[in-house]
Amino acid sequence: MLKEFIIFIYLFLNRIVFGIFKFCPQKNKIVFLCDFGDNARFVIRELQSRGFKEVYVLKTGKCKDDFSDLGLPTGHVVDFHTSNIGDYLKGLYHLATGSKVLVDNYFAILSATPFRQGVECIQLWHAAGAIKKFALQDPSIMFRSPAAVKRFEKVYGRMTKVIIGSDEMVPIFMSAFGMRQDQFLRFGIPRTDFYFKQEEETIARSEIHELYPQLAGKKVVLYAPTFRDQQLLEQKIPLNFVEILDSLGEDFAMVIKLHPAVAHNAESISHPAIVSIANDVPVSKLLFVTDYLISDYSSIPFEFALLGKPQIFYPYDLEAYEMERGFWTDYEQLVPGPVVSNDEELVYVLLNHEFNQEQVGAFSNDWNAYSDGHASERLAIYLMK
Repeated sequence: MLKEFIIFIYLFLNRIVFGIFKFCPQKNKIVFLCDFGDNARFVIRELQSRGFKEVYVLKTGKCKDDFSDLGLPTGHVVDFHTSNIGDYLKGLYHLATGSKVLVDNYFAILSATPFRQGVECIQLWHAAGAIKKFALQDPSIMFRSPAAVKRFEKVYGRMTKVIIGSDEMVPIFMSAFGMRQDQFLRFGIPRTDFYFKQEEETIARSEIHELYPQLAGKKVVLYAPTFRDQQLLEQKIPLNFVEILDSLGEDFAMVIKLHPAVAHNAESISHPAIVSIANDVPVSKLLFVTDYLISDYSSIPFEFALLGKPQIFYPYDLEAYEMERGFWTDYEQLVPGPVVSNDEELVYVLLNHEFNQEQVGAFSNDWNAYSDGHASERLAIYLMK
């Protein structure tokens, strides 16, 4: 009850300030509100290449990207969190006076920002596909107050369009966000353009090998699980990485990359061929040096499928996770690779190369239909109309 009251006061004050700023003249500017930022930076680069300069980025406290390499003018990247009240007010001003707003997550602030007529609020989202349920279909919503549910619905109702990489996401977003059939932009996921650029692959490989030279010349196995709601400070993973790698032999190296929402990484593991990757290293660059991906309920497999490499799924808490979060479809029928239940099965699959690459290709065709290397270009053209 107290939490909801605090949220109410916070959003009430934001609504007042936003309403005042709406009296200011509207400008032909594009505003990005980012928790993640990876999709935004690809779209911004494309806009810049076309000569569009009125781009503003509102960076929340969750956003690890500082956008410093994009060369945006001073004042165009704003720290959008209440600990910096000056920048926070500037962010509200840009939201109130922009012509187009792009977001990449759920933002409660949107429930307090009734945009002017004609302003588009486009959801970039932060995943190319979906295994677990989210938004209005998240099972945990049944434990939230009516006021909270109403706020969620208001936020999702603020979105006028959503970017998709395939039609597989249409029924998911319609159910999760309460969207209509005419609200989808079939442009592809902007950040997936990265996987179609040979020069980007060359640079990424060089950067990763410079940071982690022990990976060079090895068969790299990337372990990239999703987060667990009750383990955001330190994720408890039952895999014995040292024994797994010892069983695989000296030809292999293991990379552990936890979800950015998890504060703690696995740096305590001591093994010369096991690397724990910091949160600020983009997973997209890691995928280029990865030979095998091990995941569970993460959205990374949807992007990794673009590279056509083998994937293994290790959902060590499958029944509990399905009960807690729920899946959009049958898990084992969806994932494009063998599902293992213990370390021994994992080692066996890797050593015997028990993979069906046709399955990976079919999966990618289904989920990446519009992600063909030109997603950012199509979105930039749309935004500049």
